Amino acid sequence: MKQLLIACLLGSLAFSVQASDEQSGHKGHEVAQANTSMSQGEVRKIDAANLKITLRHGPLANIGMPPMTMVFQVQDAAQLEGLKVGDKVSFVAQQQGSQFVASELQAVQP
Repeated sequence: MKQLLIACLLGSLAFSVQASDEQSGHKGHEVAQANTSMSQGEVRKIDAANLKITLRHGPLANIGMPPMTMVFQVQDAAQLEGLKVGDKVSFVAQQQGSQFVASELQAVQP
């Protein structure tokens, strides 16, 4: 009888851990989606030589940042082509170490 009770308790614990893993996996997927959400901004300065762009942006929900003007790194100079100061843009903001990166940068047509 004691062994049956222990087996039932262990089975119940294993089921609880599995359900917890499934729930946290689902939340992880939601976080991954939130980390790639598009943000809106306005170009304030372009430094193509150093692969940087200064953007005045709204809240960056995926990295918990309020609206402000700040410098973002870009991965490729091609992302800056065709952009000029004053353009409205959409982008994905990411924090990589101490740097902030703007990816998927694209002009928004008025």
